[in-house]
Amino acid sequence: LDAVKSALILISSLLFDPIMEGKDDDPSSSSSSKTVNPISAYDDSPSLQITNHKLDGKNFLRWSQAVLMVIRGKGKMGYITGETKKPNPDDPMYQIWESNNSIVMAWLINSMEINISRTYLFFNTAKAMWDAFQENYSDLENASQIFEIKIKLKNHRQGNLDVTGYYTALKLLWQELDLFYEADWGEDIENHKKFKQHLDKERLYDFLVGLNRDLDEVRGRILGRNPFPS
Repeated sequence: LDAVKSALILISSLLFDPIMEGKDDDPSSSSSSKTVNPISAYDDSPSLQITNHKLDGKNFLRWSQAVLMVIRGKGKMGYITGETKKPNPDDPMYQIWESNNSIVMAWLINSMEINISRTYLFFNTAKAMWDAFQENYSDLENASQIFEIKIKLKNHRQGNLDVTGYYTALKLLWQELDLFYEADWGEDIENHKKFKQHLDKERLYDFLVGLNRDLDEVRGRILGRNPFPS
């Protein structure tokens, strides 16, 4: 999005419409040095409802992002990935593992529509449950959701939004679309870089197309810049 950001900054400077600094700050950049044993840490949340997003069979991508964000924040991702191994029954940590595994499973069950959750009630581990979700839903919705996002991007216009609000709305759609881009570039870093530059330029055109007509002069100045914003 570098090209779009450059254009947005230019427009804002021309319109005296300052952009709030720090909007793209990543809160995940701050980290704690405290290490927690993934088995010994009980969850201290009394609620088994971790998100308002309910899996309905057609929203796996958005649902999974919301659910994993919470589970990761609670330090329980190992139960989803299988990295937190199940101890032997005679291990002192066995009961704690069982408790935490059950809590994660309950979080998942309670974040689904009832007609879907009953299908997964008899799994024994959170990992097995999650693997089943991915097998059943991860590829099912991709084509239709990508098409839906593309339609929204094509039809999105600035309208009554200020420039910053319009950019933010577009950025949310681009971020959602990027979740579907799973190309493995391997060692081909150069082509990956070229693709990203091409994608940034295409998104800049999308951004400029949707600006209101009263910004035609500003749009023309951006298109006429040499070099083009990047």
